[in-house]
Amino acid sequence: MYTAPKKDPRSIMGTDRRPNPLRFVNLEEWDDGAYSDISFQESQPDTLDEPWPYRFKNGDNVWIHSTGYDWYQGKIAGQPKAAQTKMGDGLFWPVTYNRNKRRYAAPLNGELKPDTPLIREMLKEAGVL
Repeated sequence: MYTAPKKDPRSIMGTDRRPNPLRFVNLEEWDDGAYSDISFQESQPDTLDEPWPYRFKNGDNVWIHSTGYDWYQGKIAGQPKAAQTKMGDGLFWPVTYNRNKRRYAAPLNGELKPDTPLIREMLKEAGVL
């Protein structure tokens, strides 16, 4: 009798889906690497989905892109944790949004933006607002 080999549940269609554990981080010691350069700090994203290095503060109003859904207005709700982003090691910020949802999101994944006039204008152009 032939039994098909068991598939690793972390692997879907050849794509490794290993968990990306969040680590505690001391912001006073955190090194933003190349993103701490003044040119990145003064830059603005060209698109909503563009990764953008940004340092938030607890209580900041933000826009979060929920996976597979629209952009929601939210609020930073605590201190960040570190993990791998699309751009390397980065900060994941806890965000509350849509009344009762909470998740960690990273600006370096393009899924978290500050609530600024530029971002609101980009959301209007995208038909979100």
